[in-house]
Amino acid sequence: MKLSIKLFATIRLDTGLKVVDVNIDKPINIIEMLKLVSDILDYDLIEKLTENNKIIPGVIILLNGVNIHHINKLETKITEDAIISVFPAAAGG
Repeated sequence: MKLSIKLFATIRLDTGLKVVDVNIDKPINIIEMLKLVSDILDYDLIEKLTENNKIIPGVIILLNGVNIHHINKLETKITEDAIISVFPAAAGG
């Protein structure tokens, strides 16, 4: 399966990347995907997006355009080719 992980805001600025493409051979959940991408980028997405195994308020992660908060949060399974969009918590005005 091919996953395209789109990075936004401070994550994009910190890594210099807009998209990370990875191939996986079995279904994984969102937290496993974040660990995989963190290892590839040498950038800790888990620390940036979660606290105590929960999504930090203000963080948005979309799986094929659907907020994982409305599916199964960090345990949401990725079972097919997918586009995952990752928006860290941000402030501004």
